[in-house]
Amino acid sequence: MEYIIGIESGGTKSQLAAYDLEENLIFENDGGYGNPSVDAEQTIYNISKLIESCLESLKDHKCRFLAVGMAGAETGDFKNILHNHINDKFMLDNIILNDAEMTAKAYLKNEDGIIAIAGTGASIYVQKNNEGKVVGGWGHILGDKGSGYHTAIEALKRIAAQIDNGLELDELSTEIIKKMCDSLPSSQKEITEIVPKVIKKFVYDNPKKTVASLFPVIVHLSDKGNDVAVKLLEDAGRYLAETTVSAIKEFNSDEVIKIGLNGGVFHNSNVVLESYKKEVSRYSTNCLFINKDIMVTEAVFNLYQTGRK
Repeated sequence: MEYIIGIESGGTKSQLAAYDLEENLIFENDGGYGNPSVDAEQTIYNISKLIESCLESLKDHKCRFLAVGMAGAETGDFKNILHNHINDKFMLDNIILNDAEMTAKAYLKNEDGIIAIAGTGASIYVQKNNEGKVVGGWGHILGDKGSGYHTAIEALKRIAAQIDNGLELDELSTEIIKKMCDSLPSSQKEITEIVPKVIKKFVYDNPKKTVASLFPVIVHLSDKGNDVAVKLLEDAGRYLAETTVSAIKEFNSDEVIKIGLNGGVFHNSNVVLESYKKEVSRYSTNCLFINKDIMVTEAVFNLYQTGRK
């Protein structure tokens, strides 16, 4: 049997999936982070261990091709470094793409369109005439509005404002504090003294993914009808739509524009999804939304079949 490998590599973890040439999933595994802007040497090691696990499991079969979609792939000369490493160490024909381009190949194949990515971070990717352009994706300091991280920060800012103004904590703030502290301080005095320290430590001492772990709390309360949570998620959808509208301007007004929606912010919150689609549709009625949560590793089919090396 012959097979191909796709790897989605990010700042928190990497995911590998191997498929036979009939596009059946035959092996999958998760590994450590794969973003060279975090640590290039560790990224190479983590990706290598993933590949080794697959080759060992499928040692009686032949791998024909491997594609990696990697956050931070454009860091220095890392694309070429990783490409040559995989070629030399494993003797595998391979291609290294940035994560947005890999996602576009999974959702759009070679067709023109837009990919809206909203997870811990957020960005918009335009694929046109088989070339790509990132819109947004400025990171959590300069941008990322609408992402899980940004939405969690907005909720934490509300808590800060409530404490600073001596206001009683509402349901959303209470649940978020419980998530960070495991329990709610018993008195207003304790809240005033303890919670600010907890929030600052939580935000400044943890990676973005940990901060974004508050996002499901907001979604849970929105599902229960909490108006504040609903408003935060509606805002997230609008923020993501604003960047998408900037991307739509790359296309002619009369052409149908495919928009692939990728990431947990879209797929775990109907409020975000509906707010986003409503705002985008106000600007253009020619949008075709791809709501399916497609595995990014499936891009390897298109890359292999089209001879993209």
